[in-house]
Amino acid sequence: MGDGAMASESGRSELADLLEELKQRSGRSYSALAHRSGLSRSSVHRYCQGSTVPPAFGAVELIARACGVTPGDPSLDRLYRAWQRANADADEAPGEPVSQASHTSQTESVREAEPEPDAEPGSGPGPGPGPGAESESGAGLWPRLASSLRAHTAARVVTLVLAFVLATVAGTLAFDRDRGGDPPAPVPSVSSGAQGERGPDWSVTGEKVPAAFFGLNLSTSTGEMPGFRAGSVRLWQSDSRWATLEPRRRHYEWDNLERMVDAAEKKKLPVLFTIGGTPPWAAKSRKQSDFADAVASPPDDLADWERFIGKLAERYEGRIEAYELWDYPNHPPSFAGSMKRLAEMVRRASKIIKRVDPEATVLCPSFGELWTERGKTLLREFARTGAFHHCDAAAFKLPPRRADGPPEESIELTEHVRELLYKEGVRRGPIWNTGPDRDVAFRDRLDARRAWNYAVRFYLAGLYAWYDGVRRTYFYSWGSSEVPLVLERLEGPPSEAARRVARLQRWLDGAELGSCGMGVRMGLARDAYTCRLTRGDTTLRIYWTKRGRAEVTLGKGARRVLRMSGATERARPGSRLAFGEEPVLVESR
Repeated sequence: MGDGAMASESGRSELADLLEELKQRSGRSYSALAHRSGLSRSSVHRYCQGSTVPPAFGAVELIARACGVTPGDPSLDRLYRAWQRANADADEAPGEPVSQASHTSQTESVREAEPEPDAEPGSGPGPGPGPGAESESGAGLWPRLASSLRAHTAARVVTLVLAFVLATVAGTLAFDRDRGGDPPAPVPSVSSGAQGERGPDWSVTGEKVPAAFFGLNLSTSTGEMPGFRAGSVRLWQSDSRWATLEPRRRHYEWDNLERMVDAAEKKKLPVLFTIGGTPPWAAKSRKQSDFADAVASPPDDLADWERFIGKLAERYEGRIEAYELWDYPNHPPSFAGSMKRLAEMVRRASKIIKRVDPEATVLCPSFGELWTERGKTLLREFARTGAFHHCDAAAFKLPPRRADGPPEESIELTEHVRELLYKEGVRRGPIWNTGPDRDVAFRDRLDARRAWNYAVRFYLAGLYAWYDGVRRTYFYSWGSSEVPLVLERLEGPPSEAARRVARLQRWLDGAELGSCGMGVRMGLARDAYTCRLTRGDTTLRIYWTKRGRAEVTLGKGARRVLRMSGATERARPGSRLAFGEEPVLVESR
């Protein structure tokens, strides 16, 4: 290796080390940084790993801002100097390209940065600002940038800045202010470091969305089931804890659970039964639990645990689809034992269930509070026991940061969790989203307009996370009125939100997943999402936004637009379709 190559490696390493340090400090995954910066995940990964040097400093600054760096932070200066050295070193290393964009002509750069009208995904570049979008520190960096870069690089930066201005104006004009507040931030251009990459975040072939994907948590022991369409149910707040079922050693009371399972069977709803709540007789320490009839301590003698699991599995063989081996184990009033003890309980229970009912699905305990460092720390500790090896699927609480926050935030949390498991060596497998964090009971009610589409977007966010393994999504919670969104009161009619959930399921009946993507890479506004599915020779595209309004140009084959209200419109190919937080479906041939 020549001296130039060595210098290049050194420059890249310095920049990459700084970026990786910011990433680690932020706690965000590569996917999350891509989501926040508008760059592609592969670009963010290459820059942080040092395999590629960004052609413009704006891409570096976008990543830094996504990591939480604020204007005027000294780290921006260090990043700029490292980026400058990396580019200079790369120029001295013949035959070692930094990026194709470094050798692009001025004419090509202008063409890349020019805003174009939004179009259906895959139809061409969309609008967006250039490097340094929303950055006050960019003004301080400009004199150094202009004096140090070669003429063709400076010209490219100028064209990108012009593109930023045009895109910002366009985005401001297009923003729907019906909800008040400021317009969403402009979308970074793909030419600001993403090397013109286009297309969805992921694609699959031949995978149908199962009806059971659309799950509901049941908070009742009455035996009533949802009066609107649902795909599966999860039993926990149903007076069916271990302590309720075995109030005295070897004395079983199955009435509540029998009533719920029987009602679900009549509705043909697969049951996920959550096991938890140690009987007081089984633990001497008796640490306080959330429930009056149970304790949070694990059982002293695991023979008691094994006997209960055996009786449960034998009684409900073929009737209960899946068993979740504890709820919220990182919450002390739910489980006050060690992760090592919990892992041993999982290992023994899984072995018994699989022996009695080989078709049953075994889920590892459902960890929550995963937006917090404490929650993630305990999940890592559990993963290191090897317990996931004994489960068919992993169960997690994957809500937004707040129970009433944008449902799309669960996509980011899923990426965090998947990356954490990968780092701990846990094999990639199915994930079941078992519902909200504990704060759901303390949030104010959603207003009527948000409530109409909130649950629908919750399921769509789960669908978007399909590539990260999500195969089941349970919405909070049916049978309780102490939640931000009540889908249906006991003995009452379904709400408009519930009717829309049922409509989404009809939209997707028998459909096979194709791909999902968002933002500028799909020719959409930054907070816009789309998923493509197929049913026979019909292509289905669902569009929605996290906030505000967006538009898309309908393709040649578009024939119908379906609304969440139940309305159906004839599609006009080539026309512009406006959409927002209320999802719409476009059918095409």
